[in-house]
Amino acid sequence: MLRQLSPDSLWADGDWRRYWASRVVSYFGGVITFVAAPVLVYALSGSPLLTGIATATEGLPYLLFGLIAGALSDRVNRRRLMVSCDLVNAAILATIPVAAAMDRLSIAQVLVVGFVSSSVFVFFDAANFGAVPALVGRERIGLANSAVWGSTQIFDILVPGLVGAAVAVISPASLYWINAFTFLASAALLRGIRRSMTGDRADLPHRLRDDVLTGVRWLWAHPTLRALTIFGTATTFAFGGVIGQLVPFADQVVGIHQGDARLGAIFAAFSLGGLVGTLTHRWLKPYAPVRISLVALSFAAFFLLLLPWPHDWRVTLVLIFLVGVVDLVSIINVITYRQEETPEDMQGRVNTTARMLSWGLGSPIGAFVCGLVAGRYGSQAGVLVAGLVMAAATVVAWSSSLGRVPARRPAADVVL
Repeated sequence: MLRQLSPDSLWADGDWRRYWASRVVSYFGGVITFVAAPVLVYALSGSPLLTGIATATEGLPYLLFGLIAGALSDRVNRRRLMVSCDLVNAAILATIPVAAAMDRLSIAQVLVVGFVSSSVFVFFDAANFGAVPALVGRERIGLANSAVWGSTQIFDILVPGLVGAAVAVISPASLYWINAFTFLASAALLRGIRRSMTGDRADLPHRLRDDVLTGVRWLWAHPTLRALTIFGTATTFAFGGVIGQLVPFADQVVGIHQGDARLGAIFAAFSLGGLVGTLTHRWLKPYAPVRISLVALSFAAFFLLLLPWPHDWRVTLVLIFLVGVVDLVSIINVITYRQEETPEDMQGRVNTTARMLSWGLGSPIGAFVCGLVAGRYGSQAGVLVAGLVMAAATVVAWSSSLGRVPARRPAADVVL
């Protein structure tokens, strides 16, 4: 007999289920290109530097368009913006397999498509930040974020291994078809949501520039969010560098080459760790998200410093798994804290400003710098640079105001 859902449960809400399904199906396609894109670039070029640049192009759009996207998402209908972005991304990604079928695919096109697709996603993500609190209520933001991230990690575990095996017999470019179709499915699911994902808003100024400046000033005036954003920029530098070099590192250091199923296993290990990280939400509820993030990233620094040295793929697998655990714990708690602290009519601006500096600035620079180091000294050196930056950032963070944030939430704020 199936258990009856409580009326207060997230899963009893049909609109929430449609939203959750849209994020899961879209993420499924994203995992495929996450693995296929660096494999495709490395196969076409054989260059660790270009592989790092391919990763950098995914985060750079946040730096260029984050402020505008955040301000725009706080002005327009969020659902309409998210659906439009999904449809545009479906069309953009389909150009890769079409060009490959015509024998016209180039590295330049792969890089441009990655950049344009990521740029469109910036606008989707800006709307998505505000959509979650409006849809589920502020008291359930942490639960909703954990539900989405936890579900998507299952695909991160299963899909990379399948992709790693698939690229041994088919072109990585063909896999872009799947991601294009998942964007279409996501758009259809979002259109089916009946409840508004746009809450009450204050009167808006006439100029978009005023919106942008208001969001930046509000974030900068919040001491904890300001410090978290600076710290986040350094940590995403490290993670951008590691992810950008994962394929060359596996090839040059661990002895796992294209077509080897163990390549997919390395990506899957990171995701399995992420799934475990999302399951910690219920046990970590009494603790302040800021402190949780600091502790998690301290462990991440330790694991990243160990990563370059073992040449045994099994040890690498374990370290990648542990990095995945603490990375997801940190991500969920930082996002939850920002959404809890930010007013409804500023969700897009504040969250995209923070992401612009962390993911948009830190990740591309980390991927590029570590790729540059790897191109000259080998991918092992590139990964080591990432670990050293992460360790230095962690020491500074504990010495800052973040280290003085109380370890536990006030009892009234703990939602069971």
